[in-house]
Amino acid sequence: MKRLLPLIAAWCCCLTAAMAATGTDTVTLRVMTFNLHAGHDASLQEIALLINQLQPDFVALQEVDCGTHRASARHQNGRDFVTELAYHSGMMGLYGPAIKFSGGLYGIGLLSRHPHCQSRNIMLPNPNPEMEQRALLEATFVLPSGDTITVASTHLEAFDQQCREVQGHFLRQHYATAPHPTIIAGDFNAHPDDAIIAQVMLPDWLDCTDRQPTFSTEAPTEKIDYIFARPTGCWRVVDTQVVPCKLSDHFPVVTTLQLDITCTD
Repeated sequence: MKRLLPLIAAWCCCLTAAMAATGTDTVTLRVMTFNLHAGHDASLQEIALLINQLQPDFVALQEVDCGTHRASARHQNGRDFVTELAYHSGMMGLYGPAIKFSGGLYGIGLLSRHPHCQSRNIMLPNPNPEMEQRALLEATFVLPSGDTITVASTHLEAFDQQCREVQGHFLRQHYATAPHPTIIAGDFNAHPDDAIIAQVMLPDWLDCTDRQPTFSTEAPTEKIDYIFARPTGCWRVVDTQVVPCKLSDHFPVVTTLQLDITCTD
């Protein structure tokens, strides 16, 4: 029976999509990515208020705690970030733990205004065991139009270039034959001209952001947060912006995209 569950979930996605009429050739979505700095700089209510103001359909979250106890962020101790952000923003939440940390879990998350029919949290390759384990949280969503897409959140290695590039190649191969249009967003810890972005991601993915710095909020000089979409011919960027705020050490990025739904046929 357990083996049948993924097949049943996939069948439900396809059936729902097939039964819904779209009436248009495009679907517009707003996607946000935000590294939360483990809640050091703002309350979860303040972060949720910003999300509500920006009105994204999907939010990819990084540095997300669940039940941890940090001496440097005591106001967040014991909190379940994704569940509380989902509650305060009126969205649905998914959590992808990467490591156990300080009495709890530390990882990535997704918020969505649309229901998902399957999800999984994948541990990324880590050729250097001294580096922190990283993860990829992905889910398949059925939009109100009936179209099916995949949305993923990730946070790549910060301090080891080899690890980061291996993780980038994994993402490229993992989605090479993806059955649905896909968005992946997060903190890639790489600059636009670095090989992992320019040579690994961009041949297959549309960069849905600009080159404005996203890190740090104290001295913004580095662009390391991204929103990518594939297949490249299925997506069009309507607008994108880096949102200036002091709720983290990263600025959030939000992009409005149009999906050509004929690509989903």
